[in-house]
Amino acid sequence: MMKILFIFFTLISSVLASSENIIIGDSLCTFIDNASKKADRLSPKGDIAGTYLWYGGTTLTWLKSALTKYPTTPTVRNVIISTGTNSIYSPKDDIAGLVSLLNEKFPNAHLIVVPGSWWIKQPTRWVVTVSEETVQKYYEQFEALGVSLTTPVGDSRICCSNDPHGNFQIYKTIGAEIDAIIEENNSLY
Repeated sequence: MMKILFIFFTLISSVLASSENIIIGDSLCTFIDNASKKADRLSPKGDIAGTYLWYGGTTLTWLKSALTKYPTTPTVRNVIISTGTNSIYSPKDDIAGLVSLLNEKFPNAHLIVVPGSWWIKQPTRWVVTVSEETVQKYYEQFEALGVSLTTPVGDSRICCSNDPHGNFQIYKTIGAEIDAIIEENNSLY
C-alpha cells in the first residue's frame, strides 16, 4: 500500500509541476505568468481547493493551507510567489511558516517573491490603502529569510490605473527580472 501511495504522489507531483519554474499565490499570478517567458502557473485556471496553488482573492494563510496538501516536488527549481495584497500586508501573516513550508515542498527550489500592490481603489469591490513603508516591511521579512525579491507591482495609482489586474508595463519589468533570476539560478545546476 505504501509503495502505491508513493507512486501515486510521485506521478501527481510530476504532472502538476511539469514546469521547473512555477508561479503560485493570488490573482496577480495571471499577469506575472503573462510577462515571464520562463515560469508558468500550474494551470491557467486557479482553484479555491488549492490544487494549482493559485487563486484570485487569496491570502498567505490560504497558500499555506494549499501547500500542506501538495506533494513534495524536488523537480521544481524556482517558485515565484505573489501574496500579501489580499491580507493587506498583515503583520500577523506567518511569512516564516510559508517560507519553511515552501522549502519543504520544493526542496531544490529558489524562492522569488513579487511584492504586491497598494493604493488599490476598485469602485465596486475592495480598497487597499496602506503605505509603501508597510509593504516594504512586509517583504523585508521574506528577504531576511533568503527569498529573492523583484520590483514591486507598486502604487496602483501610478502603475495600474488604480487596479493591478491587467497586463501593465510593470509586469513586463517584473517578468524580465524573474527570467533573469531563473537564468542565473539555472546556471548553478
